[in-house]
Amino acid sequence: MENVNQTVINNANTVFEKKDDKYFGYKSRFGDIVIGGAYSYRFVVHYAKTNQDVVIVPGDVNTVTTPVCTTLEERLWKPEKTAQARRDEIVEIARADVEKLIEDTTQDYCYVDFIVNRSKRTVVALIKGVYNGRDVFARGIAKAAPSDCFNVHIGKAIALRRALALAVMDEYLNAPQPTEVRVGDFISDDSGVHKALVIEDDSWPPFSGGAAIYLKDARKYGYKIIDDSREEAGGE
Repeated sequence: MENVNQTVINNANTVFEKKDDKYFGYKSRFGDIVIGGAYSYRFVVHYAKTNQDVVIVPGDVNTVTTPVCTTLEERLWKPEKTAQARRDEIVEIARADVEKLIEDTTQDYCYVDFIVNRSKRTVVALIKGVYNGRDVFARGIAKAAPSDCFNVHIGKAIALRRALALAVMDEYLNAPQPTEVRVGDFISDDSGVHKALVIEDDSWPPFSGGAAIYLKDARKYGYKIIDDSREEAGGE
């Protein structure tokens, strides 16, 4: 980083360093970036557009490139994102992250299997197969805290990164809690024992026998969202 204006870097709130097609956390005053953690181009572009004083510098010290720096004035036209919008974005980043990691991992004779246990609020990633003539087995686990809303997509991203011995990005570990109940969510009362699937106001309850609640009622009574994966249940 010798060829980049050091004053700009010192004054920046967050700094990413680009190496090949990855962006690595170099500095963060907010503690929301893992130092040394690898981030995608998509994430860094969004982060730079929605945060103040973000600098991206090239990893090649022989290349002189003007840092990309966003100021408060440059982002005033963008409204601040709500906690729900930020969570939605993180879920989408996690989906794309898992898809890319699986693609990279399964290029050889390996495959990835996920074990989802909703009652225990865990996701386990298993990597099995043969690589360079050797058997390969790796395991990573993600477990939602009792006070957190479970999301299978974030859980898969965490578990798979741990299985691959990759840094787990801070946004996965500290995603905002959902604030807007939606169809497909599971909600519960304060005890956490009685849960129900949120369904459309004009639909019939599922034939599975599980408890269900209409969207309008879930919003009216302000139940806690305990699972916002919004996909067919897998595991117990």
